[in-house]
Amino acid sequence: MSKFLRLLFVGGLMSLVTSAYSQTADNSFFDESGEISEEVASNLPTSGPKEGLEPIEMVNPRADDVFWQKVVYRIIDLREKMNYPFYYPEQASDNRQSLFALMFRLVQEGKVKAYTYDETREVFNDDNLVSFKETVEKYQILATPKADSITNDTTYIIDETDVPNRDVFKYYAKEVWFFDKITSSFCVKLIALCPILYKDVDGTGVPSNNPMFWIPFDKLRPFLSQTEVLITDRNNGARPSFDDLFIKRRFASYIYKESNIQNRGIVEYGSTVDEVKKVQDQVKTQLVNFENDLWEY
Repeated sequence: MSKFLRLLFVGGLMSLVTSAYSQTADNSFFDESGEISEEVASNLPTSGPKEGLEPIEMVNPRADDVFWQKVVYRIIDLREKMNYPFYYPEQASDNRQSLFALMFRLVQEGKVKAYTYDETREVFNDDNLVSFKETVEKYQILATPKADSITNDTTYIIDETDVPNRDVFKYYAKEVWFFDKITSSFCVKLIALCPILYKDVDGTGVPSNNPMFWIPFDKLRPFLSQTEVLITDRNNGARPSFDDLFIKRRFASYIYKESNIQNRGIVEYGSTVDEVKKVQDQVKTQLVNFENDLWEY
């Protein structure tokens, strides 16, 4: 009897394996033309489907539970190798696009709101909204206006090659470091991103850095989490999302400003590169020392 049960068990197991194989047989790595199947390429073990994927929910502490905070401003330079995934591809391909191309199209389609860049403060309200028309005209982006025959609203048709991806080399990033006494955790949260366009917009003949607009990071996250990036040439299957890179702090940056009474940038504290670097290191050290001091006792 036990032998019969063993045979029955083995037979059932083999039928399950056969059934599973038959269900996945059509999901071949190559399609009929010999190319890598688009469905498989976007569903490799290291790269799950991104469509409909929600961003990782972040804890929002009570204001009374945050007894220490520090606002810091960083520059993310896309010319640094670690930041290449935010810059490339220069033209959208292989289900990928640059960070600026994504942000630009989201503003164009009205899916996210852009706000005025101001050196002194950031205010994200309707009084500081930046219209897409204003962006196109101010930065001389080639666009074809098209008026809706019913609503008379104007939209802009912009070819992929005219989106100034190649001219955005840097981003400003505003973030806040804080300590949550309830969870006893030292945390950092990105607040907003600002693309910096390197272009001659004043007619001087000399290109310069032009901070374009701020976009609140939380408004971007639903779209960042659905856009995959290629982070290495060694494994094309390893494709996290933009949101993964930001949340896991997988980017290189340096501090150019911190919240202070005089609202001064770090560059104003020194007249030489070495002096500025010294102040940057001091701010970084303050953040590290605060976290270390928490556990000293």
